[in-house]
Amino acid sequence: LSLVAITLLALGGAAPARCQQAGPGAGAEPEDENGGRHCTIEVREGEDMSGIGVCRWPDIPPEAVVGILRDPSGWHRYFGSIVHGTVTEDGRLVQVFTARPFARRQVTVELTTSDVGEAYRVGWRKATVQEPLAEGFVEIVRFEGWWEVAPDHNGGCVVTHGAHFDPGGDIPDAVVRHGTPVQIRRLLRQLRRAVKKG
Repeated sequence: LSLVAITLLALGGAAPARCQQAGPGAGAEPEDENGGRHCTIEVREGEDMSGIGVCRWPDIPPEAVVGILRDPSGWHRYFGSIVHGTVTEDGRLVQVFTARPFARRQVTVELTTSDVGEAYRVGWRKATVQEPLAEGFVEIVRFEGWWEVAPDHNGGCVVTHGAHFDPGGDIPDAVVRHGTPVQIRRLLRQLRRAVKKG
């Protein structure tokens, strides 16, 4: 189990991916070719404004996905929402990312990685001690999430991405409930595309 702090800055974003959605208030729409088959998003109503995306990719081995997720400092090469990642002198990882509609948000999180049975998991949560806010930014109130990759025992994998999010500021709850699964779909699509490109 490893632990590192990350500072995340949310600035804006790109067009969302399309997945089938499941959950309160969610409709279904066809998956685009880069999102993979058998992809669902669950939207959980409540204070934490959470969402979970699960994609079953029968054509991608789990080790190909894990290879990307094992190095968070390099995620900016694969996820269009991350502008860059840098490691500080004290070993913390600082990332600047875009996540519309939650613009100009900042948070420092602790990152954990682990192998649980056959699955690989990387997770993050808001750190007790926050880095100073950049000028004009709002501190995110709650930010937790994870990636998990497990084999499907047929040569493919099951990828799960979840987030529990309260962006702070004056963003209405309805916008947060919509924006969280939008971001999850986007990241799942980008991860699959990165793996397929090799």
